[in-house]
Amino acid sequence: MITRTVISLALAMSLNQSYAADANNGMNLTDRTDRIIVRYHDQPTHGNAMAFIKQGVTHGSFGVAAGKRKDVLEIGANLSNEDVKILSEGLTDDPQVAYAEPDYFMQTMKIPNDPRYNEQWHYYEATAGINLPAAWDITTGSASVVIGVVDTGIVNHVDIQPNLLPGYDFISNAWIANDGNGRDNNPADTGDSLQAGSCGSSGGQPIPSRTTSSSWHGTHVSGTIAAASNNSTGVSGVAWGSKILPLRALGRCGGYASDIIDAMRWAAGLRVHGMSSNANPVKVLNLSLGGTSFGCPRSYQDAINEITAAGVTVIVAAGNSNQNVLLTTPANCKNVITVGAIDRSGDRSWYSNYGAFVDLTAPGGETLSLGNGVLSTANTGQLTPLQDNYEYYQGTSMATPHVVGVAALIYSLRPNITPGRLEQLMKDTARSFPSSSSCSTPNCGAGILDAAAVLKAVQNEPIN
Repeated sequence: MITRTVISLALAMSLNQSYAADANNGMNLTDRTDRIIVRYHDQPTHGNAMAFIKQGVTHGSFGVAAGKRKDVLEIGANLSNEDVKILSEGLTDDPQVAYAEPDYFMQTMKIPNDPRYNEQWHYYEATAGINLPAAWDITTGSASVVIGVVDTGIVNHVDIQPNLLPGYDFISNAWIANDGNGRDNNPADTGDSLQAGSCGSSGGQPIPSRTTSSSWHGTHVSGTIAAASNNSTGVSGVAWGSKILPLRALGRCGGYASDIIDAMRWAAGLRVHGMSSNANPVKVLNLSLGGTSFGCPRSYQDAINEITAAGVTVIVAAGNSNQNVLLTTPANCKNVITVGAIDRSGDRSWYSNYGAFVDLTAPGGETLSLGNGVLSTANTGQLTPLQDNYEYYQGTSMATPHVVGVAALIYSLRPNITPGRLEQLMKDTARSFPSSSSCSTPNCGAGILDAAAVLKAVQNEPIN
């Protein structure tokens, strides 16, 4: 378990006035946090660390004596990210602290529902589809390729169940988890429905502004990646021969970066304090989530660097704020494939973030027009899971699993391909945007994902 030390309320309260002013200027939920991530040097000295921490901590202790890499500190107030940065900087005075930074709060990238459609145009249509049928002639995926989905968890859907592996629930906050406890080995999505104002307020307005139903976001993403196919049921997944490892890190209102990072590391087979090793390490990670940060936080970048060095590809949604992706994390990190969204006409989807950090574009759909969303697995439950069904969603969250599924197909052909080479081949073989498209390079990345083209290029890669 991660030790949570509470910083003195008096230490944080001095920043409350500026927080209140920021809130009145329309700050959103991902602009604030009540936690700090502290990362130690590899060989800290326990005595010095304890002497320093006692200056600002009311109870508890850092985990240096236990050989931990990091601690998560709970602040006695909910502050803006900028104010928590100021608070974090004071902790770096200790020579044993490598860095300290806000535990940024993340949310799913799905745009609010608008709904449905009759075919999965996003797989095969010439204008904005990913040319998937020709790719399936080469491979439909391998059961040895595991895809980690860091999201809201999973429901027991008949069209996903055959491709599911045992996952884990990384949500440390029991209220966010909405399952009666913190972390456990059950990644089931218990629902993330909210009453108006459940996540606080911004600019005097409640967040959310109205009651919302459970999203079943992780289930929708997982269905696009690897829903069972040729089973006379429902929809097809991009890599329906591969397996899904559900990693629950988002719940009511969203989730903390520290939980997401632990989920990523554990999925990749890296050490996470207090946990046994993952028996089914992944080759690809899907992060259809994001938060607000100008530049990539150090904790994310460190984790991503270790994960990619271990041979795992990290693929991230660009975000749905119709702004430069520079402001959205972890999409603005290095060593990830950042995915923007296009609509059925090949235009940039109205919500999709853009800019130089976007690497590639894939169908994210627009549900404002009937049949133009991305169809995948879902559930009829408004609060808790009820019956299997299929829904049309829109968002860069829906574009990202297309790229993730194709990455799994690539690994099925070349298990030892490096994440960097995989990304380059995807970019090199991307299809040009239609001449009439509002998308362009570099704002929308190298082009539209072309599954068949990249698999053909991979076939020409040397086997090692």
